[in-house]
Amino acid sequence: MKALVVIAALLAAEGFKARGFQLPDGAVKIDDDRYRLPNPWDETLKFYKRAYPAAKFPRKTLHSQTSVRAIHIENPSGVDWDGVNIYEAGRGEVRLYVLPGKEPATDKK
Repeated sequence: MKALVVIAALLAAEGFKARGFQLPDGAVKIDDDRYRLPNPWDETLKFYKRAYPAAKFPRKTLHSQTSVRAIHIENPSGVDWDGVNIYEAGRGEVRLYVLPGKEPATDKK
């Protein structure tokens, strides 16, 4: 029963997809494959932990010399999207970049 509640909450929070990758409600496209997300960093991470479990979608922290927080979520299949970089830009703004993946295979007759 608890799983049904979690699934219902996840479905209710769905926004739209970019290259097959789920974006939360309120996400705004700012450039090709780049989006500004509506929630703060911690809430964004919680959303993606539910939507893309780490057991199936490996992630790693991206390091830089600046104080920017960033993670990479990998898509093992590489279909539609290869990976996603989520980062906290200046003033606490959270952004996301979808790395394009392979095109889905089509049957040729």
